Amino acid sequence: MITAFFNSPIKRKLMIIMLLTSGVVIFVTAAAFIVNETLTFRREIRNEMLTLAAIVSNNTSAAIMFNDQKAALETLSGLSSDPRILAVHIVNNDGAVFAEYIYRVAEGARGQSGARDFGKPSVPYKIALAEADSEAGSFWNWPMRLTVAEKIIVDGREIGKVVIQANLEGLIEKLKRFFFLAAFVMLVVSLLAYMMSTKLQSLISVPIMNLAQTMKDVSQKKNYSIRSEKTSNDEIGVLIDGFNEMLQEIEERDETLKQRQDHLQRLAHFDSLTSLPNRALYCDRLSQTLLKAVREKQQVAVLFVDLDHFKDINDTLGHRTGDLLLKDVAVRLQKIIRASDTVARMGGDEFTIFQQDVKDSRNAGLVAKKIVESLSQPYLVEGREIFITASVGITMFPDDGATVDELLRNADTAMYHAKDSGKDMFKFFTQEMNVSVHNRLTLQNSLRRALERDEFILYYQPKMDIASRQVTSVEALLRWLHPQEGMILPGRFIPQAEETGLIIPIGEWVLRTACQQIKEWQAKGHPSIRVAVNVSASQFKRQNFAETVTGILEETGISPLFLELELTESAIMQNIDSSVEILNSLKAMGIQISIDDFGTGYSSLSYLRRFPIDYIKIDRSFIVNFTSNSDDRAIVTAIIAMARSLGLKIIAEGVETEEQLAILSELGCHEMQGYLYSKPLPPSLLFKFLRVNSPPGG
Repeated sequence: MITAFFNSPIKRKLMIIMLLTSGVVIFVTAAAFIVNETLTFRREIRNEMLTLAAIVSNNTSAAIMFNDQKAALETLSGLSSDPRILAVHIVNNDGAVFAEYIYRVAEGARGQSGARDFGKPSVPYKIALAEADSEAGSFWNWPMRLTVAEKIIVDGREIGKVVIQANLEGLIEKLKRFFFLAAFVMLVVSLLAYMMSTKLQSLISVPIMNLAQTMKDVSQKKNYSIRSEKTSNDEIGVLIDGFNEMLQEIEERDETLKQRQDHLQRLAHFDSLTSLPNRALYCDRLSQTLLKAVREKQQVAVLFVDLDHFKDINDTLGHRTGDLLLKDVAVRLQKIIRASDTVARMGGDEFTIFQQDVKDSRNAGLVAKKIVESLSQPYLVEGREIFITASVGITMFPDDGATVDELLRNADTAMYHAKDSGKDMFKFFTQEMNVSVHNRLTLQNSLRRALERDEFILYYQPKMDIASRQVTSVEALLRWLHPQEGMILPGRFIPQAEETGLIIPIGEWVLRTACQQIKEWQAKGHPSIRVAVNVSASQFKRQNFAETVTGILEETGISPLFLELELTESAIMQNIDSSVEILNSLKAMGIQISIDDFGTGYSSLSYLRRFPIDYIKIDRSFIVNFTSNSDDRAIVTAIIAMARSLGLKIIAEGVETEEQLAILSELGCHEMQGYLYSKPLPPSLLFKFLRVNSPPGG
């Protein structure tokens, strides 16, 4: 039963507790009231009987002294009018009854109204006397009888006793009324208690049940925005407040966790700069697309997009500008593709696109054409107009590859062929391209070991003063004597060296070897020969470039006056302030500075004036056809005029005919370099050439 109580709902528990509590309180109150009334009534009757016994004692004292039994009986007969008197005994000192009155119920009177047939009947006087002495007939002796005794004293001497037995008819009647009244009150109060407990328990159980239901809803729906309604400010209200505050904290933590998970999800699958899918998400989507294409026998086009010369943008205008440009490129690409296609940023300036359900490779070509045309349009980045182009490689599934990796690899190969073909174009992948890629990788692997195996050599091409036809200096030109392929020219391996970063150690080797050659020539009798060494953009932008040059000069013991450094326009324009600082430090040492391939870059006169330049070399592309091409001739004429106005010397590269030389002389060009005078020579042959063509005293 106790277990059932503890397992019952709180609503039932509260009602049971309240009903039991109110019942016990009512019962105890009623019992106390009845006991109190009983004792009070009995005490009153006892006092009355004692008073009556005292009166009888006074009235019968004389009768006992004179042994007048008749007078005593007459006194006692007057008590018959009191219905409470059962018996009165007058006893002398010998213990004998002197006179007595005993109530007798008349025959036929029993059961009639008012007949005193309830209560204990009278008993012999000895028993009554004993009851009076021991106060028998107490509260617990039911039904009750009251017996009192009073001494009869004359002149201070006890001569007898008066013993009165009285019934408690009034008390019993009163107790009956009390019992009925208590029962009625208890019934009414119980009903009120039940109704009140029903209402009161709802004030406690309903909020708790609502709270429990809220907990259940939160648990099932995983919705932490649900709140429990507060209906009071008591302990339950405090509990509900605490629960709601806990839900609020959980909701905030859940939201924070959700945001972090979303952020991590974006970091894992989207590019943080452009918000495009990254490589992982792109490859996953492409993989799913290929499975669908196999089922539905569709073609898929994969396009690999790479920006041309983007590195120059970063180096010249800064990475912030480069990042903003990449974001603009991403926007343009998204506008070109269909909603069902995907464009992603693979990293750096590389983007990839795949097109689903391509009907024909020509459709992919049209998209690639739009990409090339769109990306070549000018960009406005922070108020600066920027131009850049893109090269695109295309592969088709399933013809050019069956897997994601194979398609991307082949698209990348096609993109590199687009770059090798002049950039700003697109190329479809062909199997022949793999041969070219294999050769390039083989060349790169061999290039990494070329320095260790001492496979590089330097050739030297003389520069001639046009007026005197004498050698003024020589240019060191790198050659690679490959053990299997033989002599490899720079145009084939220098781009690979730039791509792999090997251009740095190779460039230092060229500079050191050229200085050692100068030392050797001086020892053989040519003290005034100056050697020009080409410096790559990667070398020049290194912070310790000037220190490297100084260290090599000190190591070889060569005076800076015999060294000339040739840099391209793009190399010195990447960071104007840094370039000016480096060139000034080199110039302060006595090193000659020349700008190689002038006219092919994007320098301006305002910046050119800041550089401490000695020579400008007109690129051979302008010299080849300038005798027949008016545009090239105009460019050459303008370069020479500009250089002379700035006090710079001009060297023309690639001079191969007397006609070219004559025109250059007429235009005021100072020096020339080309096959007309001499091709690049190994050191031994150049030494002989110098002995014949050096200026007097050289």
